[in-house]
Amino acid sequence: MTTIQSKPQIISVALDIPLYQTFSYIHDKPLANGQRVLVEFQHKKVVGFVWGEDKPTTYSPANLKPILEVYPEIIFDDIISLIKFCATYYHYPIGGVIFNALPKILKQAKPVNVSPAKSNQVPSSSPRMTSNTSPKMTGEQQAIFDDISKYLTQFHPSIIYGVTGSGKTQLYLQLINEVLKHGRQVLVLVPEINLTPQMLERFQTKFSDKNITILTSHATPRARYLGYLAAQNGHAQIIIGTRLSVFTPFANLGLIVVDEEHDQSFKQNDNLRYHARDLAIWRASQNSIPVILGSATPSLESLFNYKQGRYHLYRLNNRAVANASLPKIELVDLNFHKTNHGLTQVVIDAMKERLTRKELSMVFINRRGYSPILSCNECGWVSTCKQCSTTMVYHKVNHNLKCHHCGYTLFIPPKCPSCSSQYLQALGDGTQKIEAIIEEFFPDARIERIDQDTTNTKSSWNDLYTKINNNEIDILVGTQMLAKGHDFHNLTLVVGLNIDSGLYSYDFRASELLFTQLTQVAGRSGRGDKKGQVLLQTKYPGHELYQYLITNDSPGFINYLLLQRKNLHLPPYIHYAMFRASGREIAKVMDYLQSVAKLMQKIAIKGVTINPAVPSVIQRLKNKERAQILIQSLERQQLHMLFDKLLPLLQQMKPKYSITWIIDIDPYEV
Repeated sequence: MTTIQSKPQIISVALDIPLYQTFSYIHDKPLANGQRVLVEFQHKKVVGFVWGEDKPTTYSPANLKPILEVYPEIIFDDIISLIKFCATYYHYPIGGVIFNALPKILKQAKPVNVSPAKSNQVPSSSPRMTSNTSPKMTGEQQAIFDDISKYLTQFHPSIIYGVTGSGKTQLYLQLINEVLKHGRQVLVLVPEINLTPQMLERFQTKFSDKNITILTSHATPRARYLGYLAAQNGHAQIIIGTRLSVFTPFANLGLIVVDEEHDQSFKQNDNLRYHARDLAIWRASQNSIPVILGSATPSLESLFNYKQGRYHLYRLNNRAVANASLPKIELVDLNFHKTNHGLTQVVIDAMKERLTRKELSMVFINRRGYSPILSCNECGWVSTCKQCSTTMVYHKVNHNLKCHHCGYTLFIPPKCPSCSSQYLQALGDGTQKIEAIIEEFFPDARIERIDQDTTNTKSSWNDLYTKINNNEIDILVGTQMLAKGHDFHNLTLVVGLNIDSGLYSYDFRASELLFTQLTQVAGRSGRGDKKGQVLLQTKYPGHELYQYLITNDSPGFINYLLLQRKNLHLPPYIHYAMFRASGREIAKVMDYLQSVAKLMQKIAIKGVTINPAVPSVIQRLKNKERAQILIQSLERQQLHMLFDKLLPLLQQMKPKYSITWIIDIDPYEV
């Protein structure tokens, strides 16, 4: 009896290495696309994924290494499509995209040994209520609900543009409920900071009988993998997560919601530089399902797409709570009102009034630490980071200097490192300093500081909400972390300090970001039945941005910005890509970029402008010197054509020096 031996199969495998290719291995039978496997690469056992069709190779099967082990895990077809699109659009190695998208447990070179669980349920300390206890929708909410409900089985990209406190979350809940009735699943993308206990409690209350899975940066590798499985097998009906959750596989996805869609945290700014909002829209299109982009301050990119007829726009013009109205925004002119340790008497009096009335005040200053600079009064030395071309921030609480870019920390020097003078001074204000100043003005007030230094544990926000709900806080001091998604009904005063720095910046998005921050932080005030007030200290009260702000004219400001961008040939009227490089010496980095620029010029794609190589704004970061080339075009496709032709040439071009590079499509850091 003869045994028929099967012909060895040549299998393409994607690995987590920075090369734009897959690698050929052999196996005794065909394997499914997306199958997780174990292979040997450079004398190490590593995980890979079967990728694409078996490709022709000049190697004899006898010269190829075998696949060592085949694991049971397989990437879903729709995630394979998403990964392929992501790799193509962002011009990133396919292996890098795969391993960015998957839970860490699947990257380990061993079998997965995690028992499936029902879900990573939302924790709760409150009694659960049934879903029929939801408040009745307002007329505006009902009209939007009725219209979007018509499109639950087709691609329908919608912007829900609602003033702060207008009930966008309530509208999401009702639409999600409608989708769940049809047995389908929902993905809700949120910025990390917006994933507060308050929002989670609303979801839990509404969907007490549903399985809700939470996927954030705080999730352990095991929890993230279990959430991944729960969505993949259809057990989790609602996934709430941050940007990485856009890669979650679903058994039957029916709706995607991107809350606070304007938030820049949806854009990843290292390695694979994807934008989760944009991938969510693409994914909804591929699955023929609606996607909702919600915000009180929609991004210019989304509103531009609406004006181009690509998206639908729905407005919520009124606050949802009865008798609640938008707060009165007032400018405190620093040219006429003197400050006492950074606070005007107008602000001090307003805070004193809230203390008397037992109402909550919020002081917003978007800079943590005590002071941004420690300086010598004699020679002018400043506290700069030895690893980055930035200053180190003075943190009085820990008596140290810290770089907020790389984390490098030093104890405060007893004297000037340059001239040995003992006259060192802290320049500028941060949250710690403002907290100390307010404590001096109001020694009996209960003050809470909210920034990355005080809210770095899972329980931080829970503790904060408990204190606020129990009226144990009189004054909140914090950064933009206070500006998003919080609903404090006893908050009636918001104060903005040091806000003018966003008016004049190298970043063309700075004014959009400032308007968004101020609109969001102002919107925390007066959300209950008590009138709200906002006081913004500024030296430029006549600036257009502030004039639009005090009249609550967001549409007017958006049209003003869009016209400005159009006249100056800036995004979204033009498309940007950035080629970034880094190395130990700036001269060598610049030399490499100039060689790359010559390649780009040689390719010569019509309509593409290649700007000269320049050092990055933060030239040295984490001991690497950085520089960049800005490429722009009226047509996005032309940019992709350039990189499609450039990448093979770059693979062949071996730098003389140790240089790393990255392509950033639609960059936020310019």
